[in-house]
Amino acid sequence: MRGFRSLLVLAIAVVATTLTGTLTAAASPSTVAGTASAGSAHVVRNGHTFAVPAVGPCGLTGSAHGSSQGVTEFGIVTYGPASSTCSTDQTAHTSKVVANGTGVTVSALQSYGGPQIKIAGYQVSCSATTGGTNAAWQFSGLTGITVPQQIPNNYTVPVKSTNGSLLANVVLNEVILPNPNDGSITLNMMHVVLFPNGTPTGMIPMSGDIYVGSTACSPTV
Repeated sequence: MRGFRSLLVLAIAVVATTLTGTLTAAASPSTVAGTASAGSAHVVRNGHTFAVPAVGPCGLTGSAHGSSQGVTEFGIVTYGPASSTCSTDQTAHTSKVVANGTGVTVSALQSYGGPQIKIAGYQVSCSATTGGTNAAWQFSGLTGITVPQQIPNNYTVPVKSTNGSLLANVVLNEVILPNPNDGSITLNMMHVVLFPNGTPTGMIPMSGDIYVGSTACSPTV
């Protein structure tokens, strides 16, 4: 897959807020004020855990800027250099968080007869006002799986081996909204769910999740 793809995701609660002028009251937000990272991973293979904490993260309640020279878990995933910025405008009551990543390679499926999934470059962002939130993402240079020109929310690509065994579900444009909906949103550009039905007999057991491009934000106050 060559070229550049982008999509804007508007939190459903934004529409509700526009119509009613109110948000569901809560003692604490369902989603954090604002975070962004190039991704993360937590995989268990043959009893051994391979974990990659959020890559180059930033947060409105933490570091305003994040960066990473890249990280590799051999045979699982590689993240290239990444950076992020989280900012607020107290006067306008707005916020924005954004992360940029490069050179992701998901290699966890190769030894099981699956593809190597690569993304050359990508960006995720989440912006907020007092009235709601919206999240956006874009990527270029996707190989290893085939996706449509327009990718809807929570679009899932089943990845199978040559003998038909389900190796993973690759969820693109994964949108998570809280219940009750308070206007906040979480977006994962790509979420690789490894062996959702369990590892077939005779294969080394593996399970876990690999995320590429993650962001979240809540309406401002």
